[in-house]
Amino acid sequence: MAFEYLAQYITFDSVADMDKSVEDHMSVHYYNLTDSERAIVFKLASHSLEHTGVCHLKASTIATSLEISTKTVYRSMKKLTELGIIEKVPSTKLNGIKGASIYRILPYVPSSVSQ
Repeated sequence: MAFEYLAQYITFDSVADMDKSVEDHMSVHYYNLTDSERAIVFKLASHSLEHTGVCHLKASTIATSLEISTKTVYRSMKKLTELGIIEKVPSTKLNGIKGASIYRILPYVPSSVSQ
């Protein structure tokens, strides 16, 4: 399958940059995140190699692969979005069918950025 349309959502220049951001997010938010939430971030990252930082995954696919409930995936995604680790790209549904969501891993930005 071709996911060329994901190219417009790329958030990193390289996989190394993405990995560094994921690592920074994890170290800063480590104690705020559950094992499931951390696993989801790594799952998204592992699917974001071709189009760095962006992937197209269904919550049910993530849930199945990590052996957690779909509800846990939705709850985790909401929290990861609030923490600024990921962003869900609003996607249009084809013929009213709910498809996979596009997720972007966001670059890590230190919260105490001095002027």
